Amino acid sequence: MTLIPTPALTSHPFELIGTIRTIFDAMQVLRKTCLSYGFRYFSVITLPMAAAGDDETISQMATISSWPPELIAEYDRMGLAQNSPILDRLRKQITPVVFQMDEVKKERPGTEIVKVGELFRRFDVTMGVYFPVHDNQGLRQAVSFSGDRDPLSMDELSTLSMFSTMLIEQISKINVADHAAKSVLNDREIEILKWTAEGKTSPETARITGLSEHTVNHYATIATKKLGCSNRTQAVVYAIRLGLFK
Repeated sequence: MTLIPTPALTSHPFELIGTIRTIFDAMQVLRKTCLSYGFRYFSVITLPMAAAGDDETISQMATISSWPPELIAEYDRMGLAQNSPILDRLRKQITPVVFQMDEVKKERPGTEIVKVGELFRRFDVTMGVYFPVHDNQGLRQAVSFSGDRDPLSMDELSTLSMFSTMLIEQISKINVADHAAKSVLNDREIEILKWTAEGKTSPETARITGLSEHTVNHYATIATKKLGCSNRTQAVVYAIRLGLFK
């Protein structure tokens, strides 16, 4: 069953880019755009520099994805990334990689043709498109949309290509900001936020760390300011998202 696009979003999907402040925001914008164009799934992948290897998996490459977990698990279990003609094209061209599953699967080794066909048919994927984009670190990324809709028009391709470029640029800015935030906190500031995340009050944290309550509050305040947050709760949530607590 082909999904029906939402015209209100189809016209200007790139207008939503300005609302992205976090990776979660990026997922929400991707989801709206995906559905508005009648696709089923979306993903953002980072392509390895070298040619596909035996240990390459889509779960490792995907930084954002709405692919069903069962599809990803089965794809990786069968090692389908190794001989993927789509991934091969993405390394060689800068224009969108548009594909029909019945055609592209024929480029795989004999035994994989049936496997790929059956797997993606089970999840209603008959076609799709990948938009290759370099991020601000020089890494090759790709934004993809897939499903069972009719072929894309040139206008749709052009709009989604611009959308993908702007999306990767925004995600790159978020990643740079996150990296800067990770490096700006010292070990003691991270420790205080960690105990706060575990529900400890300032007096309790002071007893655990051997610091005074005043010093604990001072570290928490500094960490909150460094992360650009307005209160300690926001700082803890941000720190969790950055993976600062080991």
